[in-house]
Amino acid sequence: MKSILQSYLEQEIWLLIRDKWYFATIIKISDDLLWFKHRTHNKDTEEDTLWEMIVKINEIIAVDKVISVMSRKPDVFMSRLLETNRTTDNHQAEHES
Repeated sequence: MKSILQSYLEQEIWLLIRDKWYFATIIKISDDLLWFKHRTHNKDTEEDTLWEMIVKINEIIAVDKVISVMSRKPDVFMSRLLETNRTTDNHQAEHES
C-alpha cells in the first residue's frame, strides 16, 4: 500500500480510511504514517474547512483515483456542460471545413 500511496504524492485521490471516504491530497509518507489534507463543506454556513490529518497506513482500506470532478451546483454544472458542448461543436466544425 505504501508504494501505491507514494505514486499519488501531491495528487488528489479518494482514500477510504476505516469506514469513511476522504477526498485528499497526500502530503507526505513516512515510516508507517500518511499525512494528507482534505476539505469539508458546511452546508449551513457555506464554509469550507481545510484539515490536515495523519493516519497509519494500515488503516487505509482503499484508494480511488479521481477521473473528474463535477460541481453539484446546478448553474455551475449547466455552464460546464454548455462549455463542453461548445468545444465539441467547434472541434467538429473544424473537421467539416
